[in-house]
Amino acid sequence: MSVRRQLVNFGSTSTDYRVGTGAFDELPRLFKNVVGEPKRALLAYDELASDEQRSLARRALIDCGFAVEEYNAAGKGACEASLDASSSLMRMLASSSITADDVMVALGGANVCSLVSYCGQMWCGGMSCAAIPLTLDAMCTVPTAMRPLSVDDAPEMVSVRPGWSLVVCDIDLVLGKDARELGLGYAYLLGAAFASSRRVWEQCGEKVAGMADDDPVAFADALCAAQTSRAGAVRSANPSARNSIYYGISTARALRACLKEKLPSHLALAEGMRFEARLAHDVCGLDVDLVFEQDDRFDDLGVEEAAFDVDVDTFIDALKRTCYVRSNRFMLALPKFPGAIRLCHIEEDVLRRHAEAYLASRAELLEEL
Repeated sequence: MSVRRQLVNFGSTSTDYRVGTGAFDELPRLFKNVVGEPKRALLAYDELASDEQRSLARRALIDCGFAVEEYNAAGKGACEASLDASSSLMRMLASSSITADDVMVALGGANVCSLVSYCGQMWCGGMSCAAIPLTLDAMCTVPTAMRPLSVDDAPEMVSVRPGWSLVVCDIDLVLGKDARELGLGYAYLLGAAFASSRRVWEQCGEKVAGMADDDPVAFADALCAAQTSRAGAVRSANPSARNSIYYGISTARALRACLKEKLPSHLALAEGMRFEARLAHDVCGLDVDLVFEQDDRFDDLGVEEAAFDVDVDTFIDALKRTCYVRSNRFMLALPKFPGAIRLCHIEEDVLRRHAEAYLASRAELLEEL
């Protein structure tokens, strides 16, 4: 398939989103239009970027006329999305004499893309940035929302709206991988489809079947549809609607806190969406058939239910804590129907009843192992 182009609009700005197989081969052509006059570029990469990928990105920038400096955002370990890491990247920008007229390129997962997104917005009041996400979750989320940076003991608290000039997604990077590597991206894609419309959610079944069969067109279709959905939410005039991109995330954070982050990120988000969908059935009348449809689509993609044992009070306390640290109100982004995910207040007795039933089912799965 050819590399597809989609403009992700935010009103006054837009991002040139490119997705398809063999997208790496198109980098020299795509980089030409990132800035008016190529001069300097900083290539920030993480542990996910191979030597070959770094070489291809660097060569593409040089071919366009850039003098390239490289920055290893991972250092001696995994790349961290933290304010300290952003300060380190800004010091590199300063030592490399990068200006507002130059370009910074992110190559890797969501963390390094988030660092580049944040620093690019801050440096010289804003500079041109391009992203080459290497994971499915980053391909889905990077154009519309950065992963918030952590500050000391306050996780995921600092963020700005991304302002990418270019995002390039090579579908070859996700073909042939299993649910452990793609599961987080699958969850984001399903959440975006649920937030879009009933028609998009119904069409999502075909895309899920295609992605399960490693069809590159299905991946490209799902990613492009997700950008439309997520961009619509981000630029919405309704504050409640803007929170639709956080469907499942509060519960995922709570579960990770309860289990000391032993639960993989993709399972945590999938479980967050499963729990919040069941809560939505009671709180805002979500059709129970849609709850089971979401479960089926996770199953089709190989994202199985997680088994764990967590105390009900511990879970509820963690859920409230993760909400209250970011807001003065305890509200969750729950789906009313496909196309409407809104912040909702949950009564204490309803929350406890669903939490007890949900956690009991997960404890039963643990006993079966």
